[in-house]
Amino acid sequence: MQSPIWTEESRVEERTEERVDFVARTAEEIAARVGRFTDPATRLLLSADGLTTTLLRAWTRTDVTVLRAAQRRVPAAETPWGAGELLGAEGGETVVRHSVLGGPDGSDLSRNVVVARPELCPSAELCLADTSAPLGPMLQRAGTGFRRSLLDAGRRPWGPCGEPAAYKAYLLWHGERPFAAISELFNPAIVPAAVR
Repeated sequence: MQSPIWTEESRVEERTEERVDFVARTAEEIAARVGRFTDPATRLLLSADGLTTTLLRAWTRTDVTVLRAAQRRVPAAETPWGAGELLGAEGGETVVRHSVLGGPDGSDLSRNVVVARPELCPSAELCLADTSAPLGPMLQRAGTGFRRSLLDAGRRPWGPCGEPAAYKAYLLWHGERPFAAISELFNPAIVPAAVR
């Protein structure tokens, strides 16, 4: 069964709390930004180049599911937030997927944005279209074997109140080609976002 989709009048990609600018920082810049967080578990989550769903499950000691999700296809030339350049998407289409991962009590754990080039990997395209489960575990089950490289980490506003929340962004690679740019923003009530 698919997760419910946002029903507000504004389109998902226009929601201010979902606004993402993909930036590629150096490894040294990322390490310094992650190192500012006071909580060691937050630093671990932000510096890990994968297994976010697994880490959230361990953190919350509960199952993690997709609470809400929506996606759309856009021409590569209209790919939002600088992701098109990172992906080398010059022609064709990209998929823009927004999702909220949560616990069994319905609380938001993370808000995620994925911008992907589905033509690079048909099995991954099926995973993108299925919003019934978190993307990472589905990609693993599909045997895609994507490697990841961190792009950025830091703090961005969470929701309308603007409370600082930890985020990370990374690229998923299909062979030597970037397949998807992913940004994950973590609920500060769950993942501490205090910095030095």
